[in-house]
Formats: sequence, C-alpha cells, structure tokens
Amino acid sequence: MNSEIWKQAADWAEQGKAFCIIMIVESVGSVPRRAGCAMIVSKDGREVGTVGGGTVERQAVEEAQRAISNGKPHSRKYNLNDPDGEETGSVCGGNITLQFFPHAARFMLHIFGAGHVARPTADFAIRVGYSVIIYDEIDTVATQSNFPKVDTIRVGDCVQLASEIDPETNSAVLILTGSHDLDFKILRTFKDRLPPYLGVIASKKKAKLFRDKLREEGWNDADLESIHSPVGLSIGARTPEEIAISIVAELLATRGAIE
Repeated sequence: MNSEIWKQAADWAEQGKAFCIIMIVESVGSVPRRAGCAMIVSKDGREVGTVGGGTVERQAVEEAQRAISNGKPHSRKYNLNDPDGEETGSVCGGNITLQFFPHAARFMLHIFGAGHVARPTADFAIRVGYSVIIYDEIDTVATQSNFPKVDTIRVGDCVQLASEIDPETNSAVLILTGSHDLDFKILRTFKDRLPPYLGVIASKKKAKLFRDKLREEGWNDADLESIHSPVGLSIGARTPEEIAISIVAELLATRGAIE
C-alpha cells in the first residue's frame, strides 16, 4: 500500500501540487493500523492510503489540510480508547501517534508561445523559483536548445493544451504566441477558471479589443480586470529581455499577494 503513496507523492511533486503525507509513527494496544502505515492527502482533497479510517482518519485529514496551509511538519497523538466520544469516539482500546509531513506546491508558470519574449521570461522566472512549462504549435521553436533550463515542453494544439490546465493557487499563465487569433482562443479557455495570474502580451488597443469580445461572451467585469494585459509592469520595456523583466516583476508582485 505504501508504495502507492510514494508513487502518488512523486507524481504530485512533479506536478507542483501541495500535499501532506500522514504516517503512523507509534501504535500502542489494539489499533486498526500499525506503525509504518501511511496515507497522502492533496490540497484539493484527494486521498490515497489509510491510517485506520473512521473519525481518527477524518480528523487526521483535517489536520493534514492545516499542515499544508501552514507548512509545518508536526506530530499528534490520537486516543482510540474513547467510548465517551470526547476526542475520537473510538473504542479500539489503544492509541496512535501520527506524523504530518506537508509538501509545499511549487509556483508553476505556463507559457504559451516559444518566441523571443518567452525565452528570457522562462529563464528569469526559473531563477526566482518558478517551474516553467512551454507550449507551442511549432516544434522547431519549442525546443530544448531554445529553452535549456525548462523541464517540460509541450508541442500541439495550444487551445486544447490550455483547456487541460488545472489552475491552482500557485499557478500563472502567460499568453505570448504572437498570433492575435490564437492568443484570444487560448485566453477564452480560462473563463470561470482563472489562475491567480493570467497575462496576455498586447498593445492597449489589442487588450481592449480582447476584453470587449470576452464581455460579449459573458465574462464579468471582475474577471476582465484581473487579466494582466498589456502584460508586465510599466517600466518602458522595449527589448525581449526588458519585457521579460517587467513580466517577471509583475509575477512576483502577484505571487507576494498570494503568499
């Protein structure tokens, strides 16, 4: 059973997700699960494994969510000889001590478009702690040689790839394809599922056009205002590297608000 937990932990860590491993580090007397048994809980409530079920496990899952939020590993003892229901309501007769090991989510940056602005943006973002995924429809530009520090490059239908993204608290999306039509098609896939940061490279005219079209499609004003377009802080950036700096600075300002 524990092998499934370690595999799930590796998968969630690779995806940058937050989770908590709960392990029984001590068991005394009659208990449903012994020391060494474990389970894993994700921030969005998915669970693999068990530490015994029942009220104790429900309380442990709640405790794991608190550990994910505060990032602090700790242990807690649970009384399983509690017929009066003051703590757990369990009548097994023993007790267990659980250790909680929270794993923080990585900040993920999804960049659509593998052009000249994307390259320094990916580089600077990685330097400040982001895991970057590059998406493009042209395999000759979305290459490891153009993005040597990026772990994941996905080539294919960018609209479909965008629709597969699961926006989370620590995620950001940048749309930099260079095609107005493709930029808009990607952008509209995030209706009613906005990531904490959503940026689109654009002139003021293009940004207004996009917002007007999205409003016609039913986007509310609050969501429209949350889109960063034109993208980046206003620092008079002109070169790809300067634009990248302005974008990453804006990302950090948003990230600070999330943290």
